[in-house]
Amino acid sequence: MKSGITGPLGVFHLPRLWQKVSLVARGKQADGYKGPGRCRDSMLIKGLGLDKDALVTFITDSRPTRSLKPGLPASPA
Repeated sequence: MKSGITGPLGVFHLPRLWQKVSLVARGKQADGYKGPGRCRDSMLIKGLGLDKDALVTFITDSRPTRSLKPGLPASPA
C-alpha cells in the first residue's frame, strides 16, 4: 500500500501504518521487518499526538478494522 493513500479519516499514510502494524502483530510481515519506522510512521504518529507503544498495543490487542465509526466503510468500494 502506498503512503499517498487516505482512509475514511482522510489522513495520508494512516492506512499504510495501520496495515503494517496489523501485519507485524500477526507475524505476517516480510523477513527483517520490525514494525513502525522512524520516518513517515513516526511523523504521522507524532503529528496525530499518539503514543507509538499505545498505538501498537491497541492494534495488536483489539484487532480493529479500519472502520471504528458507525457508517464508515470497512474497506474501499
